[in-house]
Amino acid sequence: MSASQNNLSLILNQQDSAGVNVLNRTVGAVTFAGVVGQWTDGILVTIATPVAITLPTAIVLQLFLKNTHATAVITVTWTPQGGAANISQKLGPGGVLLFWHTVTSATAGITTLTLNPDTGNCTFDLFLGG
Repeated sequence: MSASQNNLSLILNQQDSAGVNVLNRTVGAVTFAGVVGQWTDGILVTIATPVAITLPTAIVLQLFLKNTHATAVITVTWTPQGGAANISQKLGPGGVLLFWHTVTSATAGITTLTLNPDTGNCTFDLFLGG
């Protein structure tokens, strides 16, 4: 077995106004036999100050980020493997950002990650794997 078996199970469910399922799609389990998986319950303390996240491996192939703060917006900047740093998303309260590569390639994953909150003491959940 790999050093870290990173698995994702996801259900996408859409309901109409009467609560009837329009879409109920199971995605997963999506698996990756990797070397590391790291979970963080984090706090971004300072307002509008970018925080470089230390990646647990040189190339992160799995990322789950949830903004758990009630009002904050987190600007997410990353460097895709072989590319340049860019803002990937502004993640509002309760928002989730996810990618999950299942194989390694020359362009898969990210090599840097920075989170920049617009509110102090912004809380988040983060999983990084590869």
